[in-house]
Amino acid sequence: MTGHQDVTSSRFQFYTYRVGRSQLDRLFSIAAEGFAPDVIKFETERSGTRLIRSTLEELVSAVAESSLPGDPNIWENLTFRAVNTENHIFIMINELSFSASVSGPDATWVHGQTARLKAIIQPIAGETQPWQLRHRRAGKIGMVAGLLIALSTLITLRASNEEAGIAETISAATTMGSLVALLVFLIGTSGKGKKRTQLSVTDEVSDTKWWQELSVSEKIALGGLAVAALAAVAASLSAYADVWGD
Repeated sequence: MTGHQDVTSSRFQFYTYRVGRSQLDRLFSIAAEGFAPDVIKFETERSGTRLIRSTLEELVSAVAESSLPGDPNIWENLTFRAVNTENHIFIMINELSFSASVSGPDATWVHGQTARLKAIIQPIAGETQPWQLRHRRAGKIGMVAGLLIALSTLITLRASNEEAGIAETISAATTMGSLVALLVFLIGTSGKGKKRTQLSVTDEVSDTKWWQELSVSEKIALGGLAVAALAAVAASLSAYADVWGD
C-alpha cells in the first residue's frame, strides 16, 4: 500500500519594498534554519548570466569579481532556495515584487516560518501595487485641487458679477473645479510610474524624503495643486480688496 503525505503551503507577496543588507541577513538566517548547507542556494542573474552560490557572501564576492557589465553594488534580483526531502522555502526579490513561499508536511512549521519571514519584511514593504498607489495619490491631489479652483472661481465670479444668479455661479465654479480635478488626476496617472522597489545587497537602504519617491507625473500633479492653492488665495485677496475698496 502506497503511503500518502499531506503538504501545507503558504505564500506572501509585496509589491513595494526597501530592503537592505541587515534585513536580508535576518531573513535568510531564519529561512536557512533546519536545512543542511548543501541544499541552500543563492542566485542572481546579471546580463543574461546566472550566478549561483551556497551563501550570500559568496554570491556577493562572485558578483564583485565577475567581468560582467554593471555596478556590482546594484542588484536587480536575488533568489534564495532551500529544499530537502520534506520542506521547501523559496524567496524571490526583483524589480516587480518581493515574494516568498514555504511548504512542508508540518503545518505548524510552515505557518510559523511564514509569519517570521513576513514579520521582517512587512514594516518596510507594502501589498498595494505601485499603479494603485499612483491612482490613489493622484485622486486625492486632484480632488483638493478641484475644490480649491471651484472655491476661487466662485469667489471671483461673485465679486466680479453680482447680478449673476447663485445657481449659475455655483454651476460655473463646479464645472471649472471638476475640469481641473480631472486634469490633475490624468497628469498624475499618466506615464510610467516609479518602481518603488529598492534592493541593496551590499549595504543598507538609505532613508528618502517623501517627495523623492514621487514620479515625474506625480510631481507635475502636485505642482498643479500648488497652482490651484495660489489661485484660491489670489481670488480671496482680490474679493477682499474689492469689498474694502468700495
